[in-house]
Amino acid sequence: MPTPIPDFVDRVLREWDFIAFFAYDNFESCGRGAVGLGDGANGIQAMYAPREYFVKKGDQAVLQKVDEYDPVTEFLVHFEVPEGMRTIRIRTPEEGRNPKRIWFFEMLRRLEEEPDKMPDPLPDWFAKALEKLNQINKDKP
Repeated sequence: MPTPIPDFVDRVLREWDFIAFFAYDNFESCGRGAVGLGDGANGIQAMYAPREYFVKKGDQAVLQKVDEYDPVTEFLVHFEVPEGMRTIRIRTPEEGRNPKRIWFFEMLRRLEEEPDKMPDPLPDWFAKALEKLNQINKDKP
């Protein structure tokens, strides 16, 4: 029988937008990896472990998951249970907002409201999307 998901993981997953944004933001800046969750002094703490972390640990089971998940629609959560460490793949619910979409709209918001919080450099796909949006706005009567 699989180990049940700890309460703190369940609580964080209720914060879909936060964890999905965090996962995709780190994917863009660090590459494939897993979101590590743990209990901290001030509640739940999230950190990101890039693929290289699991290479160094020699954790083939997690590496397989890291190599297989789709960062556009999924993220991995790595956490500790009494039996040891566990890694699960979280998929965007049907009709849900996927991690890339959440990241995209947050970057659009930041561009308008908090330009100093924009990542540098921006991913090429995002810069191209901005160019298309600007062209659409120019073409409007």
